[in-house]
Amino acid sequence: MVRQSLVCSMTAVLSLAFAGCTLTGGSTVVVGNAHPPIDPAQVRLYVDLPVRYEKLALLSADSRNAFASEQNLSDAAISRIKQEAARVGANGVLIEGMGNYEIGSSGAIVAVSRSTAIGVASVRTGKQVTGVAIFVPPN
Repeated sequence: MVRQSLVCSMTAVLSLAFAGCTLTGGSTVVVGNAHPPIDPAQVRLYVDLPVRYEKLALLSADSRNAFASEQNLSDAAISRIKQEAARVGANGVLIEGMGNYEIGSSGAIVAVSRSTAIGVASVRTGKQVTGVAIFVPPN
């Protein structure tokens, strides 16, 4: 009984440890004139182009975590693409696409005895966002 309780506790700790580790990545290809960097909080998202704008860069960003919700993965990918845009001084991102991708599976197996083991596994998923960093002049 003590051994089973220990296994359950270890599984819970491992799950919690992995739950907070959302990894993000991003890339930027400058295609225009970069501006001075700005605060990512100032970057606005667009699904349609504004009337006046300047293209600065092509962007992509992704987020991945075995235990995160779809919404948390989306939020992390959007946050990362805003960071990428802000680095080149863009105050806007025209979102071109957003989707899911699978990166495999992960898990842990804990041996309880010679003939018994408990395993926890999950499919590792991610979100990817692509867009164009733009500078929208003030009105």
